[in-house]
Amino acid sequence: MSAVSVSTKLSVPSAPWKPGVKPVPRRGLSRISEIKTRHTVVAVAAFLSRCFQRSRAAHKALPKGFEENGPQLFRRGLLLSTLAPSIAKAEHLASLASEALKNAQGKVAVITGATSGVGLEAARVLAANGCDVYVAGRTLEKAQKAAADVAASATGQVFPMELNLASLDSVRRFASEWDSSIRRPVDILACNAGLALGQDQKEPLFTEDGFELTVGTNHLGHFLLANLMKKQLAPEARVVVTASSVHNPATGDPGKQATLGDLSGLGKFMVDGSSYDAGKAYKDSKLCNVLFTLEFARRLKREGSNITVNCFSPGLIPSKTFFRYQNEGFSSAFAFAAENILKIAETPQFGGDTLVFMALDPSLKQKTGCFYSAIPPGKHQFVEDTPSQEASNEIEAGELWTRSAALVGL
Repeated sequence: MSAVSVSTKLSVPSAPWKPGVKPVPRRGLSRISEIKTRHTVVAVAAFLSRCFQRSRAAHKALPKGFEENGPQLFRRGLLLSTLAPSIAKAEHLASLASEALKNAQGKVAVITGATSGVGLEAARVLAANGCDVYVAGRTLEKAQKAAADVAASATGQVFPMELNLASLDSVRRFASEWDSSIRRPVDILACNAGLALGQDQKEPLFTEDGFELTVGTNHLGHFLLANLMKKQLAPEARVVVTASSVHNPATGDPGKQATLGDLSGLGKFMVDGSSYDAGKAYKDSKLCNVLFTLEFARRLKREGSNITVNCFSPGLIPSKTFFRYQNEGFSSAFAFAAENILKIAETPQFGGDTLVFMALDPSLKQKTGCFYSAIPPGKHQFVEDTPSQEASNEIEAGELWTRSAALVGL
């Protein structure tokens, strides 16, 4: 495999990197204030929706699809905005220090979902600072295009690789190629790829192995990859999993909340055996991500390994690629409101920086089994957070691991 041609000139970020404060645990809302907030949001959302529908001028200023998706959009957006004052959007993570970026030199990183969004931005930063980056994409064509983009400012080498997480055969081919041909210790394994199906998806879609697409891709694909690549990890490697705050019902995200129940539906329609719901399937997949992270960290620690496993939420980033399965009108409306009205969105650059922080920051050296999040929403800060109560359930995590292993053939 040959690397994409790279520049020999050091790439410097557009804004100076400033040392950040030490992350601190999150302190959430009380149950009473949380309920009051939700009720307020629902009431205000309904009022705003009526206002927009009655105002032709305002309606014309909004993207197509806003009218039908407005109520749910505003319930989510307003809830987030009540937790975070509106301030100017930050393009980069200020707490990503130059000391951390120096740690990229000479390292080897594998990033799934590196063809766009958070993964692509992280690949750019890592490669620009001397890391050899393997850009993994659903198709080789997408990976090659992204790798050429990353190589334009890279001082490390950049390699495109095909990795379709909705195909267990593709995951196995990737791991086999690494084992037989590449044979390089991996310092950073970023399990970042993910998808969310549209709100109007009423019937489940499936991977080529017959798993519900969202959980099959976001959880089972990465579960197999991490296990197959375990022997390829460097002695002090970092496994970084892109999760989401929506794994926690306490965030108040509208719709059905994440819960895996007795796991009887894992790999089928819904993990908890309930009727299919696209939004819940995504939240469940993120809960699986956190449970997997914490369980993997515990298992490695029991083995005496110095490999660390942590997960994070990069914040609300309404990118077109992430919402590729969503109704186009909904996606446009959501992005418009989040970025321009409520001002609660983060940029892909910020999201990429959060992944790089998890991969390189000295404060995370030998720190494992942790969850970090961009909270409060819209404040452009990145701190250590507390996973949900269910995500912290060690018995459930162990059962999820056992069932996942059986499904993927480990």
